[in-house]
This record gives sequence, C-alpha cells and structure tokens, in this order.
Amino acid sequence: MKKVLLVTDVDFWVKNAGNKTRIRRLVTYLADKVQLTVVFSCPVPGHVEMILRDAFRADFFILEKNKHLDSNGYGRKFRAFLKDKKFDTIIIEYIHCSYFLNFLIYDVQVILDAHDIISDRADEFQKNGHSGVVYELSREKEIGIFKIYDYVAVLCEPDYLKVNAVLGPDKTLLCPHPVIPSRHRLRQEVRNIVFVASAFLPNVDAIIAFITHCWPVIIKKHAVQLQIYGTVCYVLSDHAGDNIVLKGFVTDEDEIYSNADIVINPVKFGAGLKIKNIEALGHGVPLVTTPHGARGIERGMGNAFLVADNDVEFIRAVESVIVDLQLRIKLSENAIRLIADSFSAESCFQPLMNAIG
Repeated sequence: MKKVLLVTDVDFWVKNAGNKTRIRRLVTYLADKVQLTVVFSCPVPGHVEMILRDAFRADFFILEKNKHLDSNGYGRKFRAFLKDKKFDTIIIEYIHCSYFLNFLIYDVQVILDAHDIISDRADEFQKNGHSGVVYELSREKEIGIFKIYDYVAVLCEPDYLKVNAVLGPDKTLLCPHPVIPSRHRLRQEVRNIVFVASAFLPNVDAIIAFITHCWPVIIKKHAVQLQIYGTVCYVLSDHAGDNIVLKGFVTDEDEIYSNADIVINPVKFGAGLKIKNIEALGHGVPLVTTPHGARGIERGMGNAFLVADNDVEFIRAVESVIVDLQLRIKLSENAIRLIADSFSAESCFQPLMNAIG
C-alpha cells in the first residue's frame, strides 16, 4: 500500500465550512485507499490527533500545537518530521504552502491540491474594487510554482482547462468536491430561503446586495423567511429583521438543508468551484445562483438549478421557484441526478489515485 503524506494548514475537522469540508472528504477517501498521514501546520490542540486518528483511520501529526510559526519555523519542524519517515507521495494543500517543498530531504512525488487559481481570484477581486484584500500571486509566478509539482489538482473544469493549457493533461488533475446525495422532503409551500456561507468577502458582498436589492421585492409578494447560516452572519448584525434570521455557524448540514425550501447563492466574483452550491444540490434543494456561481457545474444550468445574471433576473428566478411546486420537484430530482452522476467520491478523486499509482 502506498504511503501518502498530506500537508495542510486548515483545521478541517470543523464540519460544514466550505473548503474544510472538501479536505475532510479527501482525507476520508484517501484513508481507505493508502497508508495516509496528515500533517497540520496550524495550532491544533494535542488531543485532536487521537480524535482524528479514530475518525479517519489515518495518522496525524501537529507541527506546532500552541502557536503560529513563520514558514522557516514550520519548515524546520517538517524536515525533522521527515527524518525517519519515507513517503511515496506528498500532497500539499493550497499553493501558499508550497514553501514546504524547500524542506524535503529526499526525492518524492509531489502533488499540489490547488483548489483555485490564485491569480484568477486576484483578477476578480481587482475588477470588483477589492485589490490587495486576499493572498495574491502573479500569473507568471503561479505557473512557475505549478511547474515544480509532478501534478496539480483543481476543483472545476474551467480551471482544469486553464492549467491543462500550461502543464498538459499528463500533469493536470480535475478533482472536484464530492457529495453523498441526501434527498429531503419538499414542502408544498415555500417557507424558508437559505443562504450558507463563510465571511469571505465575495459572500458578504453577495448577500448584502441580495438583501438590499432583491429581498424587499420578494417579501412584498411572498410570506417567506431568509435564513442565513455560517460565519457570514458575524458581519450581518445590521441586516437582521424584515423576515431575515441570522442562524450563525451550524455543524449539522442536515439541520440546514432540511429547513431549506430554496437555497440562493448570488455570488458575483471569486474563484473556483462553489462548494456550497454542490452541497445544496446534493441535498436536492432547489438552487438559484449566478453565472459565476455555476462555474464547474454548467451542465446543470436550467435543469438542476436556475441561473440569474442580475437583480431583476434573480428576483424572477426565486419567485418562479416559490410559486411552482412542479419546478421545485424537477430541480430537486435533476440536482440529485447531477450529483450522483458526476460528484461521487470515486469520480472526483480517481484522477488523484491514478496519479498516486
């Protein structure tokens, strides 16, 4: 059995938190296929190692339990960790953790789980007036780092095509976010419209714009409630009221989606695959999103979910789902079918397993 090391700076044991969920699914999958070790480069309580070992059937090692270190500090601890261990493959989560490659002490296959194209994200933020807000790389530097790796994995087809054009199909992997379908009963009448997100700037921008421009029109005609989940609630205290309920961070996905009659994601910019859209579709909840939100799931547009390009279209799409039970049933059935066909763990992660060998 291959020995694989996954290096991450994300405390992914916290459930229902965007890309953390993606890493959880990856660790769960790999633990059944390889002899897996996970290294954390973020402060984590020591007892978590044992909890995770039991939960994932993998080995876990925390480089520093009590404080954040700089890259040299983590790198030295990483080198010491490797001294008496030999791995066949090392997977690095996120391009900003590529500094670990400088501390390798033997030749080994290295794979970057890039998630997003950072230079594209920087361009999107700049176009929307938010330059310098997030970690940035120039396209030239990002491509240069990509070329260091044996393989680079991304989450959605548009990103795959861009990386593939530079690295070629032999070094580019498409590894989306997998979901286990879990159908919920559709109610006869729509009561709750749900938004789930972190406090990441594009999410905050999206929901404030929706509350400002769309929600007043919708609640004039329909007796519905907007329920907002996730850390995005921490910056929305001024927007509670008018049938808007801030639910906050909830670890149980079923609690969220069993209460949802419609899920919205009016995100306008950012990067990569929108994991919360995939999760909503996996639960069979009718989804209304934007063209940007549909990146990587374009084949489901119009049949598994609805897409709206501006406020007027978004209002119209949400209202059409509110009033039409048959439309909700169709969207729900097609969403479950889309997820089952294209977003199982095997279909998402098999390219990575092929690379590991």
